[in-house]
Amino acid sequence: MYEGNIMRKFAKRDRQERAIERLEKTLVMHEANAELTIAIMEDKKMSTGAADKVESIRQQKIKRAKTTIENTKENMK
Repeated sequence: MYEGNIMRKFAKRDRQERAIERLEKTLVMHEANAELTIAIMEDKKMSTGAADKVESIRQQKIKRAKTTIENTKENMK
């Protein structure tokens, strides 16, 4: 019983570490340019005509990714 809890703890930590790596890659792509945001918006059938709208959504995605990374790192301690 005790061993199972330890294994679950390590599995959770592994999932968290992989999530952080994935989010950091996504964050870099969003910070580099708006192409990823435009592609996501097109996939969701959203209008991509207004540059300020695309930039606004891009900034929201960057902010949320940073917050998620910070929270996940904090929960790993």
